Amino acid sequence: MKTYDAILVLGLKLKENGMPEQALLDRVVLAAKLYQEGLAEWIIPCGGQTENTPVTEAKVMTDTLVNLGVPGNCILPEDKSLYTVENIRNAKAILQGMGIQKPRVILVTSDYHAFRAAYMARSMGLKVKSKPSKTPSDALKKQRRKMEFFYFINYAMGWETGKRKRPAWYDKGVKWLQK
Repeated sequence: MKTYDAILVLGLKLKENGMPEQALLDRVVLAAKLYQEGLAEWIIPCGGQTENTPVTEAKVMTDTLVNLGVPGNCILPEDKSLYTVENIRNAKAILQGMGIQKPRVILVTSDYHAFRAAYMARSMGLKVKSKPSKTPSDALKKQRRKMEFFYFINYAMGWETGKRKRPAWYDKGVKWLQK
């Protein structure tokens, strides 16, 4: 019945004390549920150690997955990435290192983030089924959706790679939304 090679759980910055936001916990709970339904053999929790946090996002997610009953030997932590594009690129490399050249994945992230993450994964050659978790707060979802618009443009235009220079309006818009 395993129809996917892996479940990719995208990271979300931890609080300074190393604790996850509820949105990240919701992603992990959904990933564990999908695993327990037998949809994939592997779970890849993605996320490195961001500034001012004592642990990687992947470690926190791995510990939570184990506490939810997922066997540790079925979890392949990706603990180097800091951004969505790196989450996906590094997870793809893990799967290709296992001999899976055209990975089929379930992509677990928050609902506000699902469109851009799936777009990125597909542009990198992954076959993707998106399974978004619900954002716990409508206000949070609304604020993060605004940011997603800018982040999507950043990726689609190639600015994220540094190959093309971002226009000044982009950086001003992001700073304004982050206030």
